[in-house]
Amino acid sequence: MKKIFKIILLALLLRLVVSFLGYHGDVNDFYWWTRDLVSNGLTGFYDHNIANATQPIYPPVTSYLFWFTGILHNIFWQVVWFLNVNIKIFPSNLIFWLESPQGWYVFNKLPAIFSDLGIIYVLYLFAKDLKDKKAGLLAAKIFAFFPVFWYNSSLWGQTESIFALPMIGAFYLLHKGKLKSSMLIYTLALLTKPTAFFAFPVFVYWLFRKGKIKEIFIGMLFSLILILSLYFPFHPNGLLTWVISFYLRSLNGVLGYMVANAFNFWALFFGFDNRPDTSLFLGIPANILGKGVYIISAIAPFILLLKKNFGTKSILLMATILSFIAFMFLPRMHERYFYPVLVLLIPVAVADKKIRKLFYFFSTMHLLNLYHFWWVPKIDILVSIFSNHFFEKILLTLNLIFFIYLIYLFLKDYAKTN
Repeated sequence: MKKIFKIILLALLLRLVVSFLGYHGDVNDFYWWTRDLVSNGLTGFYDHNIANATQPIYPPVTSYLFWFTGILHNIFWQVVWFLNVNIKIFPSNLIFWLESPQGWYVFNKLPAIFSDLGIIYVLYLFAKDLKDKKAGLLAAKIFAFFPVFWYNSSLWGQTESIFALPMIGAFYLLHKGKLKSSMLIYTLALLTKPTAFFAFPVFVYWLFRKGKIKEIFIGMLFSLILILSLYFPFHPNGLLTWVISFYLRSLNGVLGYMVANAFNFWALFFGFDNRPDTSLFLGIPANILGKGVYIISAIAPFILLLKKNFGTKSILLMATILSFIAFMFLPRMHERYFYPVLVLLIPVAVADKKIRKLFYFFSTMHLLNLYHFWWVPKIDILVSIFSNHFFEKILLTLNLIFFIYLIYLFLKDYAKTN
C-alpha cells in the first residue's frame, strides 16, 4: 500500500506545480461561473446570462464543485487576510494574487486535480484485480505521470477527470458485483459531463447481464431521485421537463461545427475549418450519418452480450471502442472528448502488451491533439510541423488505422472470450 500512496503524493505535487504554469481560455468561463454561483447562489444559475462568459451548459455536479471551490477560495482569502493583518512579515502580494483571476483559476483546477488522484487509486485497484499488484502499480504510474493526463487537468484546467472518476469507478463496482452502487456512481458521471454517455450503453448492457431486474429497478429509482435532487436547487419549478430539456442541450453542445479540433474521421476529410455539422458526406448530412454510426455501434455490444458472458477486460474494451466510435464519428467533437477512451483502456493495457502498445500510441496522439491549436508551451518548430496540412493528414490517417487495428484485436482476442 505504501507504493501506491507515494505515487498519489508525487502525482499531487506534480499537478499542483503545473497548475501555476498556465491555463486555457476555458477557465475564464469557469471563473465567471464560479463568481456568479458564490454571489447569486444556485437557483437560476442556468437561466440567466453571465457577464464575460458563455451560457453554462455543464450538468449540475460540475457547477456544485465550482460553487464549492468559490466558497473555499473565499475562506482561504479570509485566513490569508487575517495572517496579513497580524503578521508583519507575511507576504502581502499573496492577497493580490488570490483576488486576481489567476488565483481563482488555480482554485478551480483543484476538483480535477483531486479527481486525478481518485482515478489513480481506482485504476490501481482495477488492474490489480484483473491481473496482479505489479499491473496495478503500472496502471497507477501511467495515469499519474503520463503528460496527457496532467496536461488536461493541471495545465489546461479542464474537467474531464471529474466525470472520468465516477465513470471508471462505476465499471469497477459493477465488476465487483455492487450493482446499485455502480448505478448511482455512473449517474454522477452523467451528471458531471455528457461525455460519460459515450460508454454508457455498454455499462447498461453489462448491468442487465449481471443483475436481477428487481435490484436494477431499485438502482434506477435511487438514480432518478439523485438526478432530481441535484438539479432541484438550480430550477425548482417544472423540474422534470426542464431537466430533460437541459440535458439534451448539454448533449448537443454549443458549437454547431462538424469538428471542434478533434483528430477524427471528419477532420480527415474536411479539415478543421468551421464547417456546419449538416454538411453532406456521400449525400447524407454528416450529423445524421455520425449519429447513425454511433447508434448502430451501441447496439452491437447488446447482440454480443446476448450470446456470451464476457469477462471484464472484454467489457472494458467494448466500452473503449464505443467511446472511440463516438469521438471518431459523432459531430461537434472537441479534442478533449477522447479522454474516456484512455481511462477505460488502461486496466486492459497493463495486462496485454499488444493493447499497451496501442495505448501508448493513442495517448501520444491525444496529447498532440490537445496541443494542436492551443500551442502551450509554444515551441515554434512544433507549431510549424503540426500546423502543416499534410502532416495533419498523416496523424489523422494513423489515428484511423490504429483505431481499426484496436477493433481487430478485440474481435481476434476478446470477442470470443467466455
